[in-house]
Amino acid sequence: MDFSSPLEGRFDSVSLAPKSFVVIGAVSISSIETHRAGPLGLVKAVEGTKVTYTDLMQEAAKLDADDIIDVRIDMNTAGKAGFFDWLKGWERTFVHTGQATAIRYIGSGEDENELTDRIRR
Repeated sequence: MDFSSPLEGRFDSVSLAPKSFVVIGAVSISSIETHRAGPLGLVKAVEGTKVTYTDLMQEAAKLDADDIIDVRIDMNTAGKAGFFDWLKGWERTFVHTGQATAIRYIGSGEDENELTDRIRR
């Protein structure tokens, strides 16, 4: 497969506006989501939340960042699936983790070294 050119009919008119930025630091969050079902699947419940892009942006905002890059959101599942789960009920646990790099854009007239020094203070 040729990965050097985009798929036909896709990404043909994409234009990027590069911006200068400095890295503020790494942000990471995690959450646990539990799914339960009772016998015969009559009662179902979901507790907890998933990790979203917005959650990572909120963490980056605490560092006074403008944006995030290199975003990765993973999910791990715990719990066994059995043949008779539908009869006796079941529980599954999902652990969601998110990591990203927080950045701050450098505006016109702003010196990168000056901004980096300000961030470190």
